[in-house]
Formats: sequence, C-alpha cells, structure tokens
Amino acid sequence: MIQVYIGESYLHDSLDVYVIRKTDGDPRYILRMRDGQRHWEVLPDGAAVTNERDEPTIELPMDVGHALLEALTRHYNGAEDTRALRRDYDAERKRVDQHAEVIADIARSLAIRSAH
Repeated sequence: MIQVYIGESYLHDSLDVYVIRKTDGDPRYILRMRDGQRHWEVLPDGAAVTNERDEPTIELPMDVGHALLEALTRHYNGAEDTRALRRDYDAERKRVDQHAEVIADIARSLAIRSAH
C-alpha cells in the first residue's frame, strides 16, 4: 500500500511530500529520488514520517502545491465530479425539504378542517 503525507516547512517555505510504501510483515519504505534515480529506503522502526527532521521524498515551493492539486484533479477526474455530485445532492435535499414542508402544511390544514 502506498501512502502520501504532506508536511509544511515554514523555514524553507515549502511543502514536504513523503511517499511511503507499507506491506504486511515488511518494514516501511520511503521513496527517495536522487540524481534522477528512484529507490525505496527502509524506514527505521517507529520512525515518524512527518517529523521535520525526516528528509521528504520531494520538496515543493508552497505556491506549486495548489497547482499540483489542480493538475492531479484534472488527470484523475475526481474532485470536480465530487463537487458536482455535492451540488446535485444539496439541490435535491432542498427540493425534498420543500416537498416535506408542503406536505406538512396540507396535513395541518386537514387537521384543522377535521377539528371543526
């Protein structure tokens, strides 16, 4: 399983990205990228990945993080679809609430009529 953690380095004004690989029974590994090469380095037992002393997989300037998020969203077609679904859900919820109010008004009217 691959997990990604994000930390903020205020000292360097950057986002620190930690890419971790975990498998059952094996130690955790962190992805390292040096001199154009990628390799998985074993993390010591109990190592805190988001600790400021840990070297991140990649360090990005703060303003690059949001642009990266938008690009990944477009690539995977996820967040925009989710936002559209949320808008649809909210609109449907409003419509159902209005219908419930109309039904409640009708029920009150019928109750008042039958009481007379």
